[in-house]
Amino acid sequence: MVRRLSHRLVQSVILLFLVSIAGFALLRLLPGDFAEVLLLSQMDGTLPDAAAVDRFSAENGFDDPLPVQYLRWLGNVLTGDLGTSFVTGESVSADILLRIRQSLILALLSIGLALVLAVPIGCFCAYHAGGLADRLLAAASVAGLSIPNFWYALLLALLFSLTLGWLPSSGHGTIAHAVLPTLVIATTMTGVIARFVRARLLDEFHHAYIRTAKAKGLSQTRILLHHALPNILPSLLTLTGLQFARAFDGMIIVETIFAWPGIGSLLVASLLNRDYPLIQICFLVIACGYIIINLLVDYLVTLADPRVQEAI
Repeated sequence: MVRRLSHRLVQSVILLFLVSIAGFALLRLLPGDFAEVLLLSQMDGTLPDAAAVDRFSAENGFDDPLPVQYLRWLGNVLTGDLGTSFVTGESVSADILLRIRQSLILALLSIGLALVLAVPIGCFCAYHAGGLADRLLAAASVAGLSIPNFWYALLLALLFSLTLGWLPSSGHGTIAHAVLPTLVIATTMTGVIARFVRARLLDEFHHAYIRTAKAKGLSQTRILLHHALPNILPSLLTLTGLQFARAFDGMIIVETIFAWPGIGSLLVASLLNRDYPLIQICFLVIACGYIIINLLVDYLVTLADPRVQEAI
């Protein structure tokens, strides 16, 4: 197991290195002079003269070759210096840590709610396959995947905030502020996970060990909890990891709509303000999130599935 996880860690470090190169290079290969675009974003639309652009380039090291700029930036990041925002003039480090915390809170609440709802629903539908509840779940799953997050978020805000006045429509600080964004993200994941649990359980119910357990007179609840669910746990962990990563995609939209101060809304704001140092760090943080989630899922699957350990 240690060897497998070591290989995955090395692969993840290489992938993160390549992502950092891509994110750094793409911003500098965009049309227009990089230094002039940055300076223009700080001057409220006033066109800078050539002398100001040259001075700004020299002060920030933009005259150096791209490999030199990248190595200098990477060295600063590795030592904890994430740079300075060109818009606020403040260090990126303090703000990015707060944003990561808020995004993690929202992601954990969403995936937790999705699992709490999806697993029981999937188990119920597996025991009543072809019934009314099963058909309703199928329809709800298709609807949840088809409805865009931004439209669904606006509908919930219109209903629960503007019409009923039960929940705040934006901001953070209390549990009430997290309800609507959590519902939006969790709803799309619930149908996918529930359908997956149903399909895997139906497959398990046809195996010989389930028939043996029934022949011994074990109750359906015991068969489900002690036999069927443990066997689908590795694949359920894998799917949960994929959905957790997918939650970060949805959070970019949801955080912006509900003004939740997470990494997604920060990325959108930095893109609109052309705050390139902040954009680079946001890309790097999101890539780290994906990689860490994949590593954690690999570790949990290895622990949960003895067959994986035997194959190592």
